[in-house]
Amino acid sequence: MQSQYAPGTDASPGTWASIAFSGSAGANEYRFASSGAGAGSTASASWPLYTRPGSTQKVVECWAFSANTTGVKVGTYDGDKTNSNVFRIDWDNLGTYAAAPSLTAYSDTTHAAPSAGTQPGTESGSPIINGHATDTSSTSYLKGNLFDTFQTANLSAGAAGTTLLVTSGTAGSVSPGSAAWLTTWQSLQGSVQFITARTTPAATTANRAYFSLSLWTGPNMSTSSAMLPVIVWSYSYS
Repeated sequence: MQSQYAPGTDASPGTWASIAFSGSAGANEYRFASSGAGAGSTASASWPLYTRPGSTQKVVECWAFSANTTGVKVGTYDGDKTNSNVFRIDWDNLGTYAAAPSLTAYSDTTHAAPSAGTQPGTESGSPIINGHATDTSSTSYLKGNLFDTFQTANLSAGAAGTTLLVTSGTAGSVSPGSAAWLTTWQSLQGSVQFITARTTPAATTANRAYFSLSLWTGPNMSTSSAMLPVIVWSYSYS
């Protein structure tokens, strides 16, 4: 199983590239930046800081790093709902899901329960995951969407869902409709707010789950030199 991203365009994603799970020492990371600020040869410790804005806004650039100074821009990520072919989870035919998988994010690898609305929080990524009462209505600054149908082919180009706001988020789990994205994007906030696939993938069948992300920031997010939330594809298997 691996995480993949599109280096091309929504209509022509190109050859999907992979990064392994469990990043460390600057490798296997998705890094976010302001427009034009990122570069594929920049080490994690030197990644450009993002200026805290005066009002909430989307972070519009994402890079995927397979090694500390080996990165590629995610061509279809723009922080918005514009594109469908952005990220996907790819798996082989050797295992069987025991239940429908879910997509969420935690503040770090301890998977500690988020404290909604609390800044800064204890873990490095908690300013993002906890959100803020004023900026995000205590939802996460990181939003996600998941396409219902598992498939090996690229999705048709076009918008992922309809509504994406800094306050988007529903308590508990939400699931997309048949052959559809979530209409309203979900806050990725650990076990507090997350997305569960509508169905369980077929047994011993290679397939892919397409998803998208949107990272926001705002005037009430605490500052830090490194925020390292963990995006989680959670599943049980038999």
